[in-house]
Amino acid sequence: MLQNHRKLAFPVDFPPHQSVHRSQEVLMDHKLSDLGKCSLEELKRLWNNTLDIPLSPYVFEEFLSLNLFSHKQSQEHGGLGKSTERQLQQYYEAFHKDPDYRPPASRPTLKPGTQLIREWQGVVHTVTVKQQGFDYQGAHYKSLSEVARLITGTRWSGPTFFGLNRTKP
Repeated sequence: MLQNHRKLAFPVDFPPHQSVHRSQEVLMDHKLSDLGKCSLEELKRLWNNTLDIPLSPYVFEEFLSLNLFSHKQSQEHGGLGKSTERQLQQYYEAFHKDPDYRPPASRPTLKPGTQLIREWQGVVHTVTVKQQGFDYQGAHYKSLSEVARLITGTRWSGPTFFGLNRTKP
């Protein structure tokens, strides 16, 4: 299980079952605001006393303070949710099988036949999702951005224009 990975804010290459904790009390005695005031040597000592992860000799203060901060925050407020842990575990396993693995984009998948409707300057525009691309006014387009550009006359993110992203145009 990925339970030990959730205690860190950065990817580390070690088996998920291996513990990364050495002493929780060491880090818990420090206030979060104090981590930014520590010297590089203090941060290294705190890291080594807290985590069982070898420290690179080329590490810098910002890296250490941000990751120790994240680790402490995780201890105080809880770690990741179960669904996030499962997803990260899947990514971990996929990456170790294939180092070139990249997670899929996190935008919604549109099923063929779906109609996207958008009103623009008083005109209602309807786009139909196809297996490979989109149909608009009897023509086929490879991307929604092409359709959005045709409608508006300017460059638009197609998913944003049609309201598929969180922010609405």
